[in-house]
Amino acid sequence: MHRALGDAHRLAIIDRLWQGDCTPMELQDTVGLRSNLLAFHLNALEQAGLISRPASEGDGRRRCVALKPAAVPYVQPVAALAAECVLFVCTRNAARSQLAAALWRRRTTRAAISAGTRPADWVHPHAIAVAADHGLDLAGARPSHVSDVGTRPDLVVSVCDRTRETGPHLDAPHRHWSIPDPVGHDRRVFEQAYDRIAERIERLAAQTTV
Repeated sequence: MHRALGDAHRLAIIDRLWQGDCTPMELQDTVGLRSNLLAFHLNALEQAGLISRPASEGDGRRRCVALKPAAVPYVQPVAALAAECVLFVCTRNAARSQLAAALWRRRTTRAAISAGTRPADWVHPHAIAVAADHGLDLAGARPSHVSDVGTRPDLVVSVCDRTRETGPHLDAPHRHWSIPDPVGHDRRVFEQAYDRIAERIERLAAQTTV
């Protein structure tokens, strides 16, 4: 792990991923590396267990580079981002974005909204049950469409690859978290989604201010 991080370019990649998941093209723009050299550094970081590169759930030809928890102690402080109100978006607004908004409100006591690009009729029962297990109440939550959001958020966080690739394009800073959709799977997968979102919420809270 330390050997993999013994390079300025790799440290720059890690620092960028602290802010959110990126495509390789976005990382090229950030660190100024050609695609073949970037791939070399990403391979080193992945082999050391510091990043993952899952295929997009939307366009399977695309990959999203994500920071793994093992890398967090090595990240340099990032510039603070003012975020009083955060909008969390996924496709159906039935699980991931609902959990993220509830976690954000509890962690920061700040406002959070959740919405979907193609909202479901109800929040998934497994999402409600997993939330309750962790002291969060989603029993009264209802999916809503992103176009119905009446408050202008300070930050938009997409927790869904499909949403990232198709919109919405709102006038606010944006972060992306590539969280696999648990809908259609058993409750264990919802727990995994909760854990991933909770870890990202901690990271986001550490880099935002009111």
